Amino acid sequence: MAVDHFSTLDSIIARNSAEQIEFLQALVRAKSANPYTVDKSTPDSGIEKEMAAVIAAQLRAIGLEPTLIGASPERPNVVATLQGTANAGKTLALNGHMDTVMPSKQWTMDPFGATIVGNRLYGLGVLDMKASLAVFIYAAKALLEAGIALGGDLLLTFAVDEEPGGASPYGTNYLLDHGLTATTAIVAEPGLDNVTIGHRGGYRFKITVRGEAAHTGSLQWERRELGKNAIAAMGDVITALRDLEIPSQPAAAFPGRKSVFTFPTLIQGGATINTVPEECIAYGDSRLMPGNTEAQLEGLIRERLDRIEGLDYSLDKLLFVPAVQIATDEPIVQILKGRTQEIAGITPTTEGCGPWNDGWMFISRGIPAICGFGPAGAGVHAADEYVELDSFIATTRIFVRAIIDYLGVAE
Repeated sequence: MAVDHFSTLDSIIARNSAEQIEFLQALVRAKSANPYTVDKSTPDSGIEKEMAAVIAAQLRAIGLEPTLIGASPERPNVVATLQGTANAGKTLALNGHMDTVMPSKQWTMDPFGATIVGNRLYGLGVLDMKASLAVFIYAAKALLEAGIALGGDLLLTFAVDEEPGGASPYGTNYLLDHGLTATTAIVAEPGLDNVTIGHRGGYRFKITVRGEAAHTGSLQWERRELGKNAIAAMGDVITALRDLEIPSQPAAAFPGRKSVFTFPTLIQGGATINTVPEECIAYGDSRLMPGNTEAQLEGLIRERLDRIEGLDYSLDKLLFVPAVQIATDEPIVQILKGRTQEIAGITPTTEGCGPWNDGWMFISRGIPAICGFGPAGAGVHAADEYVELDSFIATTRIFVRAIIDYLGVAE
């Protein structure tokens, strides 16, 4: 790719920058806050439907033909393809999620206002990750306006239901299960300072302890002839699991990190003050390194709980996500690293991240995926979230270069 082609693309991106920022404001104002946990999410909730409509309309406006595909018409994923012309055998998928977390009560401005103050655009989910979705569309728009024919295919994928736990069957997993494929992918979680080559995994679970209800004023309870306190029994469970450690091996993508077991993170039990509780439920969260498995975690927990005499319990998995990593010499890693140095003037690290995302869905299917690379800002999952607008535009410049570097240009 000659230098003047990139100069042309830069000029187009600069010319479209005000429009791109206005489109990002429209995405922020399209509410898509997701209140569900992974075990309660439904395919027909319509959470991202407004967002999907805004994105699909913009894709049509730049000359692409989006497809809405999902487990329900109420909750569609959006996919568009910029077709390559050289049969290069390469397909690059750009992937991001349309849903956001619920707004914190500590916001000092309207979380859906898309307010601009100086170099910052504030809004719920603007960094995680509506800015990246806008980058996808305006990178494709620049390529189309420049008349550049790519060698391979560029897929733009906008997924539902990532925030409840990065393990949904309705979003990226649904697309991959229904024919979407690529030779590499970029899951554009925010931040230019690291080309994220993997993420740790997770195992979330629920333990239910069963007791026996009784009136606390009854003679049977007084004599301990009736009643068993499920909350007290859960105390034995908490004690048994308190110092549980998950064996883990060092991994190049996660220097200095290890697997972590946390229990309980949420606990529920009891019905009334004068009733011996018949049930207590507690939840736990485990962060995993490569090699840790679902069976391993379940075995470690049951080994300890089965030693508690008389304990009536059940253990239910809420989700399991494997830890994943790709090599630092993958072409897309080196491309993003080099182009970030050129455009942003920073040398990003190449490590895995702690929180997982939809990256594992690609990697577990043999598709090398970046598990995070996008615009800079702050406030993810917190109040007054913002994206830095100069980084937002610079990331678009990086992406058009990375797309061309990876897919090539048809002669």
